[in-house]
Amino acid sequence: MQKIIATDMDGTFLREDHQFNRERFRRVLNQFHEKGYVFAAASGRSLLSLQTVFQGFEDEIAFIAENGSLVSYKGEVIFEEQPIERKVYMDIVHKLEEGPYGSSSFLVLSGRQGAYLLTSAEQSYIDMISQFYVKIHLVTDFSEVTEDIVKIVATFPDGTLEAGQEWLNEHFDRVTAVTTGFESVDIILSDSHKAVGLYNLCEYFGVDAEHVVAFGDNQNDLEMLDFAGTSLATSNAKPEVKKVADTVIGHCNDEAVLAYMEEMLHEY
Repeated sequence: MQKIIATDMDGTFLREDHQFNRERFRRVLNQFHEKGYVFAAASGRSLLSLQTVFQGFEDEIAFIAENGSLVSYKGEVIFEEQPIERKVYMDIVHKLEEGPYGSSSFLVLSGRQGAYLLTSAEQSYIDMISQFYVKIHLVTDFSEVTEDIVKIVATFPDGTLEAGQEWLNEHFDRVTAVTTGFESVDIILSDSHKAVGLYNLCEYFGVDAEHVVAFGDNQNDLEMLDFAGTSLATSNAKPEVKKVADTVIGHCNDEAVLAYMEEMLHEY
């Protein structure tokens, strides 16, 4: 393999309607194969969700799911991060319920087999989460969850996202809350991020970081952009993301990532 092209999904590769031009991508992917390039979808989404987004392409690309916690290629899991300990995520659940921000009814526990929400969650919230998780499991209490959890999603009321994120990062040492482009934060292990997953993908293929091209738009992309030899941010990216990127390209709604990949194929 000559290069790895890794891109965030929502706000980067996908338009704001969470779709992409599949025919255009097919043409790009065919040429990637010819040149020995690997396309990697790097997202806070679950593996099941990413496989659904790329249905029809899933056996030809790599997935860096759950913010780097799980890496898969052609159906084979090549890296899996340690899960969040049960006592850690249950402590987060209880303190969020008691604290000044958020509510357990607006929490998602994400595992390999699906996402877990409380039966007390509003239907509108369940419907929104269902756009990003293939399998939704409703439980009366999060203590009923038995599978390993790799990520927690906390959604905050309007105007309290930054304060809620800051509160989480002040009160919990072993996890970090990062924004992903929605009115929510992903809570992940402090030493787990997309760069970890990308590093393991590079090790698998024997590709150096200098031959990695990465695209992103939000806080959970920062480490990946810093790791990559070439880093790019969409014009709709957060200011701190644009600051670390080598280049700022167009808006996600204009499919700027696909356009850049097409240009790459002409240059190399």
